[in-house]
Amino acid sequence: MLRQNKGIKKTDSALNNLGLEIKRITRVLKKAGLNEITVSSLLTASDLVDLYGEDLKLRAYTTSDPVKGEQVLRPDFTLPILLKHLRGNSLKARYFYSGNVWRRQNFKSVIPNEQYQMGFEFFDSKKDNSILLDVEAFLLISQILSKYKVNAVTGDVQILTSALEELDISTYKKASLKRHLWRPKRFMQLLDLYSEQKISSRNINSFKGTISSIGNNELTGVDSVYGVRTKEDIKERIETLEQELLQNPIAHSERKFLLKLMQYQSNLNDASKNMLMLANVGKKYRQAIGNFEKRVGLLSEHVNAKRIKFQVIYGLTTLEYYDGFVFGFQFERGNYPPIAQGGRYDSLCRSLSQKGKSMYAIGSMLRMDFLN
Repeated sequence: MLRQNKGIKKTDSALNNLGLEIKRITRVLKKAGLNEITVSSLLTASDLVDLYGEDLKLRAYTTSDPVKGEQVLRPDFTLPILLKHLRGNSLKARYFYSGNVWRRQNFKSVIPNEQYQMGFEFFDSKKDNSILLDVEAFLLISQILSKYKVNAVTGDVQILTSALEELDISTYKKASLKRHLWRPKRFMQLLDLYSEQKISSRNINSFKGTISSIGNNELTGVDSVYGVRTKEDIKERIETLEQELLQNPIAHSERKFLLKLMQYQSNLNDASKNMLMLANVGKKYRQAIGNFEKRVGLLSEHVNAKRIKFQVIYGLTTLEYYDGFVFGFQFERGNYPPIAQGGRYDSLCRSLSQKGKSMYAIGSMLRMDFLN
């Protein structure tokens, strides 16, 4: 049985207001040229589970069907809409949706396990249109929420990933750090492990102790452990990782820059100048800042950028497929989660699109249960 949160239990009046809000927002989205799209509430787990981050995997409700195999209750709309869109012929589209999603929540959360969402997804085949769509997505949510007292917060995952790309370390270490950006505790552990002042004989001996433990316990008497990998394959990989740890550690100055960048927050108007002053960085980082400045310039034509908060790490604890501009809106009062969130997910599109076809995407959702 799904746990319902008492804090947002709906009265008849509240349900009526919610219905009116759904109709109002639908009119706004249709007027903006979006087409409604529907996806099934019950999805094939094999199509989706590997595409979600670990957080959503753990929070999804799964079941088994004797014919269709493992199924999952829809934990969000973005991925099933993306998969449905990819089965069509057009790369460019603008959809909106509404319906329930289901996710396990911790006991302290005010978000119900079953929640009603509305939102939209923009798809385009031209990279040059990405910043324009970022701005349009932000302004569309801002328009929808204009009757409420809310504050906007923005972030940019690309700035952080581009900074990681500038590190003078191996491709493996960069990929490892990127993969764990959404898990702050694990990310900091890896950052410490890969940093020159943290690599000591004690750490290496501890690492070797872990290897020895694996060799004596998990691998003893086992010819094939994971798939087709043998004990020798795994031991060879572990020895490679040991050498990887010792080679090209993160310099003290690079680590200091990363920590400052991750802690940085200001208003949108001042952010780019200050982020460039943090360190003398390379081409990829400057390019990410350049894209950021273009977006802020376009937004400033419609909103006061000085009144919009910016945090480099905003959005890193939500969905792992966000890889660029991210944003959220929160009520000025009350201890509520963001009423709306959105972000860019180009990398996910690239991983699923057919070879030779480029696609770029941004989407946003509204937690309708809180709009009362």
